[in-house]
Amino acid sequence: MRYKSLISSWLFALAFTGCGYQEGVTTPEKKAYLYFTGNVQDVKVVVDSNEGFTIETGPKHKYKINSGKHTVTVYRGDKIIVNREIFVSDGVEKEIEVQP
Repeated sequence: MRYKSLISSWLFALAFTGCGYQEGVTTPEKKAYLYFTGNVQDVKVVVDSNEGFTIETGPKHKYKINSGKHTVTVYRGDKIIVNREIFVSDGVEKEIEVQP
């Protein structure tokens, strides 16, 4: 009886340790983030000539982009107020300051 208990405990432990095994190497998603500070009232942001979007200020409002080289252009109306070329690595948060 004792041996059956020992064997069943061993098999039970073996089954649960095998459930968490992952074969291979996983790599994290290659994403970086932009956030904007300063006067962001009535501005539109364009990243790499894609469709523009409106923003909110502060590091709590992050905008996900792919890692790598990007051109960030900030418009207020038809006027360009920021035109910056940036390079961001995986997991990096880049601040873009918008002046009045």
